[in-house]
Amino acid sequence: MPCPGAGEVVEPCVSGSGGGYPSDLTDDQWALVEPLLPPARVGPKGGRREKHPRRRIVDAIFYVVRTGCAWRQLPKDFPPWPTVYWYFTWWHDDGTVERIHDALRGKVRKGRKRFIVTDTLGLLLAVHVVAANVQDRDGARRPLLWTQLDHPSVQKIWADQGFAGRLVDWTAQILGRELDIVRKDPGQRGFQVQPKRWAVERTFSWLTAHRRLARDYETSPAHAETMIRWAMIGVMVRRLARGRAAVRSGPRLLAGSAQVS
Repeated sequence: MPCPGAGEVVEPCVSGSGGGYPSDLTDDQWALVEPLLPPARVGPKGGRREKHPRRRIVDAIFYVVRTGCAWRQLPKDFPPWPTVYWYFTWWHDDGTVERIHDALRGKVRKGRKRFIVTDTLGLLLAVHVVAANVQDRDGARRPLLWTQLDHPSVQKIWADQGFAGRLVDWTAQILGRELDIVRKDPGQRGFQVQPKRWAVERTFSWLTAHRRLARDYETSPAHAETMIRWAMIGVMVRRLARGRAAVRSGPRLLAGSAQVS
């Protein structure tokens, strides 16, 4: 390797510029992480620019994670270990790491979430299908709004603990309706039927009994919602044509077998 001439500056080889450690992020990987990092900290008058590139900080953290080395044993071509550790603790304390994790999990995770509102008989009032990374409190707003517009007589809605918090306030302030959260008994062990909640859970069981709805086959959320409506049409048609409550038949005996009581 030729020696640098007088006055030349030698730059260390960093990620994305033709080398680095196996744990370093590629350009494509860094493009996913960089927008999720918080803005640089600055002083009251603007402050000085950060001394070390964010990418090298992140690469150094991944190096520790991958190799298991102590912070003090970080290779010298990374920023100083106290600096790397400072960013590690800052991004932990302000929730950055959790936000990055959740955002990427939403991109990796496939599938959909189904939000339904039913009456006390379990019949469908509203349905909304969204991507799996949508928070419950956000995905539930649209079907709640549709329920208010299409069924104004509905004044109170029960929901499970996943919808507690801001959605309760939003329902009261924007829709003028009461969203009552059904909470589990603190001493509950195992599965127990929850008051009021059992109706919607039964509807979900009706839906998943249809093979097309047992998995996420539809590429369009709107088509998935239509499939759910067709399934409920089938449920209601069978109920109306039957003219009576369904009766489950008991277990059938095999030929040649005897029943012991």
